Amino acid sequence: MSEAIVSTVVETIRGLLVEEAKFLSGVTNEVQELSRELIGMQCFLRDADTRDHKGKTVQNFLKEIKRLSYRAEDIVETFAVQVASKRGKGLKKVLKRFACIICEGNSLHNLGLEIGNVKTDIRKLITSLDRYDLKAISKEESSSEAFDENQRWARQAYAHEVEEYFVGMEEDIKKLVSHVASEDEHHRPIISVWGMGGLGKTTIARKVYNHRDVRGRFDRFAWVCITQQPQIKGILQDILKHLSPEKKEEVNNMDDRALVEELYRVQKEIKCLVVLDDIWNMQDWRILVHAFPIAEERGSKILLTTRTKEVAEIGLVYELRYLNKEESWELLRKIAFSRRSVEGLMVEPDIEAVGIEMVRKCGGLPLAISVLGGMLKDKVSLRDWKNVNKSIDSFLSKGDDNEEGSDGGAVAQVLSLSYNVLPYHLKPCFLYLGNFREDENMDVEQLYLLWIAEGMITSKNRKNGETLLDVAERYLNELSQRCMVQVEVNDISTFRRIESCHLHDVMREFCLKKGREEEFIGVIDVRGVEKPSLDSFSLINKATYRLVIHIDGDVEAPTNLDTALEDYKQLRSLVICNDYWIGHRIIWPIGIVNYEDFKSLRVLKFERYDFLSIKFPEGLEKLIHLRFLSFRFSKLDEFPSSIVKLPFLQTLDLRGLKDLIVPDFGKMKRLRYLYLPNSVKGGKQKVQLNGLSELEILDGSIKSSAYEIAHLHELSNLRSLRASVTDNESLSTIIDHLIKNGQNLQETRLVVKSSVSFSSEQGSSALLRKILGCRNLHILQFSKVKISRLPPNEEHFLQDLVELELINTQIDEDPMETLGKLPQLRSLELSFISYMGKELICHELGFPQLQKLSLVGLPNLCCWRVHKGGMANLSSLTIYKCPELKMIPDGLKHVAGLKNLYIGEMPTTFINRIKVVDGREGEDFDKIRHIPSIHITAGDSKVILTTHKRMIAELGFAYAPKCLTEKESWVLLQKIAFLKKNVEDSVESELKRRPPVRVKTWICGGHRNGHRNEQTRTILDASGSCHGKLAKLFELQ
Repeated sequence: MSEAIVSTVVETIRGLLVEEAKFLSGVTNEVQELSRELIGMQCFLRDADTRDHKGKTVQNFLKEIKRLSYRAEDIVETFAVQVASKRGKGLKKVLKRFACIICEGNSLHNLGLEIGNVKTDIRKLITSLDRYDLKAISKEESSSEAFDENQRWARQAYAHEVEEYFVGMEEDIKKLVSHVASEDEHHRPIISVWGMGGLGKTTIARKVYNHRDVRGRFDRFAWVCITQQPQIKGILQDILKHLSPEKKEEVNNMDDRALVEELYRVQKEIKCLVVLDDIWNMQDWRILVHAFPIAEERGSKILLTTRTKEVAEIGLVYELRYLNKEESWELLRKIAFSRRSVEGLMVEPDIEAVGIEMVRKCGGLPLAISVLGGMLKDKVSLRDWKNVNKSIDSFLSKGDDNEEGSDGGAVAQVLSLSYNVLPYHLKPCFLYLGNFREDENMDVEQLYLLWIAEGMITSKNRKNGETLLDVAERYLNELSQRCMVQVEVNDISTFRRIESCHLHDVMREFCLKKGREEEFIGVIDVRGVEKPSLDSFSLINKATYRLVIHIDGDVEAPTNLDTALEDYKQLRSLVICNDYWIGHRIIWPIGIVNYEDFKSLRVLKFERYDFLSIKFPEGLEKLIHLRFLSFRFSKLDEFPSSIVKLPFLQTLDLRGLKDLIVPDFGKMKRLRYLYLPNSVKGGKQKVQLNGLSELEILDGSIKSSAYEIAHLHELSNLRSLRASVTDNESLSTIIDHLIKNGQNLQETRLVVKSSVSFSSEQGSSALLRKILGCRNLHILQFSKVKISRLPPNEEHFLQDLVELELINTQIDEDPMETLGKLPQLRSLELSFISYMGKELICHELGFPQLQKLSLVGLPNLCCWRVHKGGMANLSSLTIYKCPELKMIPDGLKHVAGLKNLYIGEMPTTFINRIKVVDGREGEDFDKIRHIPSIHITAGDSKVILTTHKRMIAELGFAYAPKCLTEKESWVLLQKIAFLKKNVEDSVESELKRRPPVRVKTWICGGHRNGHRNEQTRTILDASGSCHGKLAKLFELQ
């Protein structure tokens, strides 16, 4: 990762040399030489990153290089600021305002000497490395190579191995066997099992490899493990020896060409199955591919396992899933109690409750559960289990040896393999994910902006006209394809495909552990701590470059936060996040704005805090290196006007702030991403925006009375405009801008709110027609704006619109004919009295691109008709709180691609028409039979029913997507306990696959006394209020 840091610094220096050539002219040679010194170390750093050196000598060298690199960047940037301030111009005429920062005693000569001092320190480091440490490093490398060789042997997997404990992958095996054993010529010859490390890819591949259907399908078999540093010739020889055992002696004497040709011939003439286990990159596959006849349909196949999506996509991709809660507990139970008879084993309820909590922290990762089970084999008491639970993260990272070394335990070792092979530029991006809370769905746009602010995304990374945000999304996608992070993809959006991301719990612990080792980030989490103290800081390395503090509730942080921060003068990023919403105060750390103490700060993020009773401290402009500043969802009266003096500020986030006095944003020439407050206090003059020539994102509430928006066309670099408007004048100005200049925008989002009026004597106002006629609008929402009717659709109406949401618009006439002609519309939501009529008709060929439709809170709707051929691409449908709607439309059965149906808070008569009772289908059930996933909330009984793969029809019970309350759990358990015999038997039959032990015992053991005793409460607590554990219920009356 050190190479990534040096590379970032070099790019920053190069950028300053180009942009500020006039003001660095006196020391250009000095700065260029400094850059060359840094570049000269990159070869060594690249090797060190690749080899993952564990020796202290190399590690100390790398840490010193990072320190010097950051120091060099700070000096050059500060130098540019000071020169510009002395000459009164430069940095685009903003830096002349920095004269107040620099003490009169400082001189350019002294700053030049600082550059020289850094170069001298670099040379001394290299000299000492050559003279003193070379032999030590050589010994460490020798030791490291021996260690790596042992690790390669340890990672080898063999086809004959038998998995002692195997749970929950039966369905996966069945599907994979069908692909591998199929004789259908249309089946692809390569099947890829893809997933993160520790998910069980090798285990399931071994099960498939040894399956009787597979053994009967092929004549010859070979299993090889590729690993990260494969010996290609040795691998090909191993494969050929397995496929042609009679030629073992000949194989050793074959040259490369003969080896490839013979292997190709054998697979062409004989039906062979070859397993390529643990293949890491496309380069290895491009070498191996010549030995396989994949273009010829001869019956031979390849089964491969990989952590890399790019590699997996050379074949049919089978993404391996995580274990569910029941499977996770069953696996832990088998391993932890393996020295006792597992069949019929009754685990003490208290121990099981602790075990279930521990497997939840493992996140369904079989390797983590297996490691945990191994630790618990000798733990027999509840106290022992609780002690392990308290320190489960530490146990998983340390392993059985209980020593947290650089290699860590079994889980850490597996995840380290994925981390070590990351390209150097992705390593800091991955470690930065530790910024966010456990189980948090990260705001990917904010993540991108933080990466950019830290210099992890630079101009040199751009391809084919990409913006820095495009590069950041590409990086996140690559991390996802390497199974380092899990992403949620928005299939509807045409702008940003990734909607959010999160880290698996085990991966997050590895990320934090690695971040601590690298002195990259320190995280303090005092959520739930009533009175957090400064002791929390003692756990964080004082040399860390980034500090994150998570707080919740009425916490005033550690009240001496500025005192605690005195030991972190080198910080480049300070993030303090409050989990609770506005109303919880924090003492502002005054020391943070001391330029001399925190001159390296790039990121300052204070979110969800109340500053109203505290005067905002002066001196924020002293943080001259600041790139990212956020006070999102906080309470603040006035933002300091001195912020316009920050020369490098790229991101300013003021979302959620109300009645704020803001500075003149137009003076912030380098600002790229601006998120406006919800409302601003009026000043004598409007806030200017036209000076923001580098602005790419403008997001927020825009009023013409507060902002000068007539010159939006001057924002020549704007790529995303997301405007919320509440008055006709602002709306008209923005629409005019979109009509004239919108073709340069990649994303336009417009929210039209209550104060806008479309009323006119003609029925539809000219302003409404102007909106509908705008071609460059992608996302549109009307909220509490009365629209009597939509005008007839004309050819130019909203040609580019992708998403439309109508909330409380009180439309009287059916809008579907007009909306159905929008050619690009993919998502439509009619919510809460948006439509007041009684009938909706989706016409034939209407809504050609629509994927998502929501009908919510339509009080008068009683009839909905869908003509055959309408909504042909619909995949998700929601019907919620439409009390007069009689039935599902007949035409829905013709929408073959519909995958998800959610029905909530609908009347009993509506529900009865689609549910199944005692095997008897409701009269409308045939209309939804083809839908794979159905979620139903019955309004009367408040029971949520969920079906997967037509279970409601075939099995007569349903799963629930949400947890019940304690009371609901008790009611459900009572009903199950008193079910008639035949229903009880059907429930028991289904539970045999994944038996939740306690519930099964409850039903069979005759505990039907009808009162809530302690045992009942234990059962409910351990179930986690989960329907799947309480039971699957056929019907609740």
